[in-house]
Formats: sequence, C-alpha cells, structure tokens
Amino acid sequence: MATDVKLPELGEGVSEGELVQWLVKPGDSVKADQPIAEVLTDKATVEVPTPVAGVVKEVKFKAGDVITVGSTMITLDGAAPAKAAAAAAAAPAPAATTSTPAPAAPAAANGKAQDIKLPELGEGVSEGELVNWLVKPGDSVKADQPIAEVLTDKATVEVPTPVAGTVKDLMFKSGDVIKVGSTMITLIGGGSAPAATAPAAPAPAPVAATPAAIAPVAASTSTATSGIFPPVADSKVLATPATRRLAREIGVDINALSGTGLAGRVTREDVLAAQGKAPAKAAAPAAAASMTIPKPAYTGPVGAAENRVPLIGIRKRIAENMQRSKHVIPHFTIMDEAKVDSLVAMRESLKEHAEKHGTKITYLPIVIKAMVATIREFPMFNASIDDAAGEIVYKNYFNIGFAADTPNGLVVPVIKDADRKNILEISKEILDLSKRARDGKLKPDEMKGATITVTNIGSIGGTYATPVINHPEVAILGMYKIDEKAVVKDGQLKAIKVQNFTMTADHRLIDGAVAARFLASFIGRIENPGKLLVEMI
Repeated sequence: MATDVKLPELGEGVSEGELVQWLVKPGDSVKADQPIAEVLTDKATVEVPTPVAGVVKEVKFKAGDVITVGSTMITLDGAAPAKAAAAAAAAPAPAATTSTPAPAAPAAANGKAQDIKLPELGEGVSEGELVNWLVKPGDSVKADQPIAEVLTDKATVEVPTPVAGTVKDLMFKSGDVIKVGSTMITLIGGGSAPAATAPAAPAPAPVAATPAAIAPVAASTSTATSGIFPPVADSKVLATPATRRLAREIGVDINALSGTGLAGRVTREDVLAAQGKAPAKAAAPAAAASMTIPKPAYTGPVGAAENRVPLIGIRKRIAENMQRSKHVIPHFTIMDEAKVDSLVAMRESLKEHAEKHGTKITYLPIVIKAMVATIREFPMFNASIDDAAGEIVYKNYFNIGFAADTPNGLVVPVIKDADRKNILEISKEILDLSKRARDGKLKPDEMKGATITVTNIGSIGGTYATPVINHPEVAILGMYKIDEKAVVKDGQLKAIKVQNFTMTADHRLIDGAVAARFLASFIGRIENPGKLLVEMI
C-alpha cells in the first residue's frame, strides 16, 4: 500500500522550508532513516529522512518550492509505519527483549540533574556563537527539541537536547562563544540518551527479515494516522546532517553504527572509523594560533541619550572579520579613472542578446572578466600569505567574490571558476546569488573560497572609497558609478563617460608600483572591451 511521508517539524517556530534538492527519485528503494531531501530553513540546510523503508512512488514538489510542515513530500510503496516496524522488531524475540523496554523508555523521571553539552556542529567547526535561547528555566522539553540557535560561519543552526526534562540553568547568554563539548544547559529529570537509543541497535535485522509480518500491523495503524512524519526523537541514530551526508558519500550505513558522541550521537569520527579511516586530529594546533583582537570599552557622557543592543550574529562576525583584516594586513589604495564610452556602448549592444538567453547584463560580469584577465598578468593579486608557514600561496583557480548589501548586513557570495565561464553565465550566477543573499538563503559554501573580491559601490553612490580586504585575500577592487565629464579634445569641448576604480592591496606582497601597473592594465581592458573579447577567445 502507498504511504505518505510528510515534512516533519524543523524547529520551534519554523512552519515551512524551501526544497533545495531531492536525494531520491521515483523508483528508488529507500531504507528507514535514509535522507530523502535537503530543505532550507532560515539559514540552515537540513536533511529530511524517511522513517520507513519502501520504494519511491511519487515526489510532490520540485526544487525551489516552499513546503509547509505537515505537507506530504513523497509517497512510498510497500512502506510500513515506524511504530509498526518497532513493534515488529520486538516480536521475533519476545522472551529475550522483555527486559529491554523498561530502560528503553525515556528515563525522564530519575530526578537527577543532567548537563546538556554543545554537540558537533559540522566538519571542522569547534565553536559557535549563541544567537538566542529557545527555552528558559522552568520549561519542560522533549527529547530532540531545539533549545538554542547557534551561529557558525554565517549559518545559524538549532541545537536539540538529546533527552527530555525540565530546564534548570542556562549556562551562557546571547553573544557568548561556546566550545563544542561545553555544557549549555542543565536539565532536571533528564534521561540518559544512550539508554533511549539502545533498542534501536537490534531493529534493522528483524525488520529486513520479516517484511510479511509487518504488513498487517501497518494496515491496522495506517488508518489512525493520515501520514508518516519522520520523528526526530524516534530516529535509530542521532547524528548531524553533515555526518549523515558524510556517511552517505563514503558508503557507510549510519544506522549500523554505535555513536560515541554526546548522548550516543554518531560523530564524524565514528563514520570515518567505520570506513577504516583514522580521524584527523592534527588541525587543531594550527587553528589555535589565533590573534588577540583588542576590546576597548566605551563610556559615554553621564546621562547621555544612548541605547545599547548586543553586538551579535552576522554583524558581530562582520566586525571581527574587518578588525582582523585591518589588524593583519597593511592596506594601501590606488585610484584611477576609466573612459568607458566603449564599455557603455558594448553593454547596450549586448542587452537584447542577453535577454534572449534569459538574463540581463550588468557591468559587474564584464569587470570580473577584465579582472581575471589582468590577474593572469599579475598572479600575486590571486594569492594569500600563510603567516604560520611563512609562505606565499599562489592560486591557479579564479574564485571571484562580490560584495552584496543585504538586510542582514554585508555578504560576499563567490563566483567559482570565473575564468571558465562566459559573461552571460556569470551574469546569471550573479543575479541568482544576489537574490538568495538578500533572502538569506545562501549556503555557507557559496560564501567561501574567494581568491579576490570586487565591491560595486557605484550602485549606491560615492566617488572613491578604500574597501577593506577580505582576509586571507590580498586585494579588493572597487568600482563606482558611471558619470559624464567635460573634456577638451582637439580644441573642442565634449562630454565623455567616466568611471572610477580603486585597487586596495596588501602591502606585504604587493608594491605600490605593481598595484599601479595592475590598475592601468585593468583599465586598459575596460576602456577597450574589444581587447578583452579577443583575450577571451
């Protein structure tokens, strides 16, 4: 019979999510707890598992659709509800398992205080900033209920509690940075998660071996429910989406693993160990060599009309990044003016062509292509300085970041491999990334890996600026609005179109003369787009 699998609750206050992509297709056989889709909520992408096995009959949405919690996502053939499967799992060995149900039930009433620690938040993530609590002292919480929002590298994730209980203490306040493994809250009456997950271990074999026995039970229970929700608390294993993804990518059955993490959670190391790979623990010392940023206090005049709000979230991360860049990198900026009559004419001539290809063309993709061509002449602009190793890292790939102004603050999406894309392809990517940046739907990976950045301040205003380099890059190009300027040529007064550009560079690696030559070469391409087009062939 067909069974509907619905979108489960994704967190407190979250009523819908955007479908990023399907991980299965019609005709695929899926196992219980196998991720079937990636769904984006706020700024966190989560994998949605199916609670039952079966064959995918139909998917109900397409990528980009917004799905409301409780909506049917897919229909499975030959599926059995999770609760029925659990009952069937217990049936083959009634005598041997009669003693396990008692400890398996959530031990929420043992009256002891239990520390709930910050679990793994993703690969290579050792800490996170507390954005806000989702619970308060005195609240009763269920197992796997989100208790806090934590910011990691511009992605906000909800942290669940592995056990039920009553909140006694909150150990941090909004804006605090919490290390993975640190106690976040204390629960009274919290049960032991390993005990709660223990019954899941013997379940897979009996379920697979007795499909016929499951069917009648499924038939009797399916009438009582309108569909199947993937219940997080009933999942066979606890694991982060990143860990589940890793297991799937390297072919490890995560349901067969015993977790060594908090409350029996399966960690990345558990997955790698199951494949025979030792976890890499050598990365920590390098990260520990972080700089100390001064934190001077501010005291205003007594009685002054001032408001104080916490410096948290993305604004705090921007402040830290900018302070680090200015502290580490000795900046200097060179400025020049380009005559852009030919550039304007070329762009006007390409408008209709771009529209036929489903996009519109701006000056930014042309500037990006001119910058890539110029970088090939001056590779030190596409480099980083590894201070710890005392080395210069020259990069043979061209990932161009562009600064985007969003309601949440400055965001820098990245055009990956810009040298391999034409102007139309870059135009489409800029439009897509810009829209999703404004909507807060960029993935963390889409904001990483830039080798150099361009900032287009001209769309807002200003003649010149001195942009801050995005560490560990060594340069940032600024482009400004196009204006008209009166000039005298051959004794005649005429108006020409001009545009200002700035190049801010890391003086440790780039000398002023080199920056001046770079800017002159770049402007040569902007003033003569035909030269740029010839180089692209």
